[in-house]
Amino acid sequence: MGGSLRRPHYSKCCALGKILLPPIHTPPEYMAMLQDRQNVELRKHLGLYNAAFAFTSTRVQNVGFELGPGVHTYKVQGGFYHLIGGMEPAEGSLPRFLQAYVHDAVNEGLNRQMQNPNLSSTHLMTLRTILECVNPYVNVFVRAADRLAANPTEEVHICITAGRTIGNGNVHRYNAPTVNEVAMIIPGEPGEVGNRDVIVQQRYGGGLQRMNELAPSYDPLQYPLLFLAREDGWSENL
Repeated sequence: MGGSLRRPHYSKCCALGKILLPPIHTPPEYMAMLQDRQNVELRKHLGLYNAAFAFTSTRVQNVGFELGPGVHTYKVQGGFYHLIGGMEPAEGSLPRFLQAYVHDAVNEGLNRQMQNPNLSSTHLMTLRTILECVNPYVNVFVRAADRLAANPTEEVHICITAGRTIGNGNVHRYNAPTVNEVAMIIPGEPGEVGNRDVIVQQRYGGGLQRMNELAPSYDPLQYPLLFLAREDGWSENL
């Protein structure tokens, strides 16, 4: 950091202004929910609400907690992974994570409430409505659900892309991605994809895939209430 207190220059994080980050676009409805004094339960369990809408799951070894005074500490030993599965759950299982948006979409709200009985159904419905309005990943999975409902025998895949057209070609200027930039619905078998692109299978039989930590979708898929409205996570091209 250089310059003065009034006009600081940040050289390491943003290359003296060559990397420009826009303000986070938080929908007013979401901020109103968080700031409402009556929504103590929402703020207290915001992590659980996020997990209810997450597209990916996590895998970690040797987790520990310190619940002393002050900030609670979450300890991890070894790797911490984000995993993504198919669009349909295993036979006899309730849809979880991204499956909740695609499989049995008519009963999506009921399925999510059944798996989160301690959370407010009103908050769950409101957050779901906000996400559908602003989150490109929700939109692409909803489109996939509509397509499968209209053509039940069609085999489709979703390609979550790692490449972005950033700032009209300027990799140092960040623009929020559109729905078509974050993912594509592919009928039939997918062709050649990038090494950090993720192909979401329609069937669960493909098992879980480990997300690439360098993909811009890595954090938004796991933390939809943090990366709420078309924000990418960190990537090499930022």
